[in-house]
Amino acid sequence: MWTLGRSPSLLLFAGALTALASAPVWGAEQGGCVTGLFTLRADYPGARLGPCRMIGLREVEVRIEPEDEPINPSPWYGFHVRATEPNAGTLSISLNYGDYEHRYRPKTSADGEVWRALPASDVTVLDDGGAIIRVQPGQGGLYVSAQENIGNDRYAAWLNGLAKDNPDAHLMEIGRSVEGHPIRALHVNPEAPRHLLVLGRQHPPEVTGALALIPFVERLLAKRIDACAQAEPTCALFEQHGFMVAPNLNPDGVARGHWRHNLGGVDLNRDWGAFTQPETQAVRDWVDGLEASGQSLALALDFHSTYRNVFYVQDAHSPTDPPAFAWRWLTRATAVGNPAPFEYAPRPLTDLGTVKNYFHGRFGVPSITYELADEEDRSAIAASAAITADALVAILADPEASPPLTAQCLDFFCHMADANMASLAMLTEEGLIDAALAGRIAHAMSRILHEQARPDAPRWRNYKPFEARLTELAGLDAANLHLGRSRQDLHGVTRRMQVRDRWLLVFGKLLGARHALLDLAEREANTPVPAYTHGVQAQPTTFGHYLLAFAASLSRDAERLRQGYARLNRSPFGAAALSTSGFPLNRQRLAALLGFDGPVENSYDANLLSSADYKMELANALALSAISTGQFVENLHTQYHDPNPWITLNPATTSGSTIMPQKRNPLPLNRLRSLASQVVGDAQTVLLLAHNTNTGMHDYRQAEPILALADRATDLYAGYANLVASLNIDRDRALAELGQGYATMTEVADTLARDAGVPFRTAHAYASALTDHCRAQGIKMAALSDSDIIRIYRETTGSELPVEPRVIHEALDPAAMIQNRKGLGGPQPDEMQRSLERHRSELANDREWLDQAQGQLRAARLQLHASFLALEANSSTQR
Repeated sequence: MWTLGRSPSLLLFAGALTALASAPVWGAEQGGCVTGLFTLRADYPGARLGPCRMIGLREVEVRIEPEDEPINPSPWYGFHVRATEPNAGTLSISLNYGDYEHRYRPKTSADGEVWRALPASDVTVLDDGGAIIRVQPGQGGLYVSAQENIGNDRYAAWLNGLAKDNPDAHLMEIGRSVEGHPIRALHVNPEAPRHLLVLGRQHPPEVTGALALIPFVERLLAKRIDACAQAEPTCALFEQHGFMVAPNLNPDGVARGHWRHNLGGVDLNRDWGAFTQPETQAVRDWVDGLEASGQSLALALDFHSTYRNVFYVQDAHSPTDPPAFAWRWLTRATAVGNPAPFEYAPRPLTDLGTVKNYFHGRFGVPSITYELADEEDRSAIAASAAITADALVAILADPEASPPLTAQCLDFFCHMADANMASLAMLTEEGLIDAALAGRIAHAMSRILHEQARPDAPRWRNYKPFEARLTELAGLDAANLHLGRSRQDLHGVTRRMQVRDRWLLVFGKLLGARHALLDLAEREANTPVPAYTHGVQAQPTTFGHYLLAFAASLSRDAERLRQGYARLNRSPFGAAALSTSGFPLNRQRLAALLGFDGPVENSYDANLLSSADYKMELANALALSAISTGQFVENLHTQYHDPNPWITLNPATTSGSTIMPQKRNPLPLNRLRSLASQVVGDAQTVLLLAHNTNTGMHDYRQAEPILALADRATDLYAGYANLVASLNIDRDRALAELGQGYATMTEVADTLARDAGVPFRTAHAYASALTDHCRAQGIKMAALSDSDIIRIYRETTGSELPVEPRVIHEALDPAAMIQNRKGLGGPQPDEMQRSLERHRSELANDREWLDQAQGQLRAARLQLHASFLALEANSSTQR
């Protein structure tokens, strides 16, 4: 990039010393620096380098700063470094990210085209979040970048090449960026009735997403050319589908080395729906043009990078057309040994302005965020992209080719089918069933799954009809699927998986109620309200403090559920009736295939004792939680005894009377209290079913009572969250209530003891006498006169009031009393802030635990289904 004349090394070394001696603390020049031995420049597209300062002849520090705030921690840097003499040696570069942390392993390139990761031995990550990298650039120079620098010109050249290879591809400019860069796109087969949308590079540093998008699209288009050239059946699929590819939506950010935003300072993947930026507007208008021409969108894919390989998809509450598309696609891609396997991560549909949410909400189609790990092996990314492209074509071409696998089991039959798949996989791996028989069984099971997916199917709740149909389809030896097991352990593991799903669903709803409590507690953290003991006004606190108490109760409930889940998530499978079998079944493998942490070790315990334990543990935890929920409801309901309550429900949630015009009945309170009582009652049913029974009886092993309880608890927590969100607090009315109740007399006694050294019991007697006087006179605390304050003290104690009457008046102020609280966990502002932060942190930890637990189950199920598809494919090759 630069050429230099040669100079004697001694002169260069002297020049370097001079430069070092005269260097400022931070270089005035933005985007580059000169040390005398090395030159750093950031004067090319995609470069980013802040000010730098010399630390030594071969050591510099540079600031790596974002384009604006707020920003996600994706620190991008890019610069070219070269030596100014032949033997300059190694340059040590300290990367200072300020408030952010090192994320990407540095990449280097001699020519800006071929990149290599810097060896780990040349990278030191510091405790403060920064990093030190060591390079030997030589006089030829070296590009150093957070990730490979794939610039706007590379995209343009790539799209041009695709257009040449695909005669019906239309190279387009669908819009311009904020800075005026063209937003280039390719539309292949634009006249097709249905279209696949592929987007990328909304966030400039997310280069691994680009490294996946390119081979993914290339594979799809290559398969299209080959299929139609050879008249393969999949050619019909390609004739019916067009491909809309816009690989670089943020050309401004790519050119400028932005961390995340476009030049308008906007995160483009939060702008879908608002459409404030020309980049998102361009894609919106392009896709909307399909409807105008009678065409439709079939699928939306948005390529990104994060810390792991993951498909973010719609959850069960946001079904897609076709259903379970992403799960079936990913399962097929996993079945062939994907070298960069993905996590399946469903997320609820929200108003967050992402591509995933927008295109599903707008068209109802599968809309998937396709994320690659930052440091995934580059060859694995390309191979994985080709595999997922192949799997996509297979699923689109023949949706019935695979069994109707779903991302979520909703009934007993589905879990039993999974358990049968696990048995088949384990028996085959252990050599107890040969590959040919396993293939026939898998093929027959696939047919059963199709049959049972019909709307009028019985969805068996017993293995016997399953086995009868299996042997009818695959022969009598297909019954070898049942080698070494009993209905006891098959049905037992099936019920446990059903309860496990409900357990996590209940846990998530509980977290929703906690979140609602914390939100309201934060808004009302400093709102004085009366608190009650024995049903009588006691002391002032804040409404936020009161709500945090119930949030703490739910936090304990969550802790019980988390601890209980560890005991629940143990598999009884392979224990047979109670003493295992004569076949060497791999119980650990069965447990892993079904997402359990391991087996219940004792085979008698597995089905005959622990099958009751986990149900009772869940029942007890939910009963405890329901009781505190009922207390919360009753506290609120008591307010409605007063014609002028200080807590009310949103009027839209209340109900009028058919005869009394003035009534506004707080029905949500009635419903939630009833649910809480029903949960307590249902919990006792679960306990009583196990009471006074012999081990092995059916009473306590049935799943319906505990499932009904879990469903009711799910409704309970959802209602709890909705109730909290509907509360209205009349702050003035609450303060007035405090003024009528003498609730601050404790602070009067505390003030005299604390500030004047009055014995507490003497101070207590005086405060009690003040209360009696106010009640007898029918006056509020604020109406006490100075003379009464002085006189009553003299009459009560026989001595003079040791403080000014003003001090007593100040102590009677509820806000002042709250402010003066000193203890841990009190309502004072500082302590409330600390408590809120702790509760938020605990809630975040619980959400992370839930994500991990659900992710573990999804990952195991994905591998299970992939193994089953591989066995079924083996059947196809042998027919």
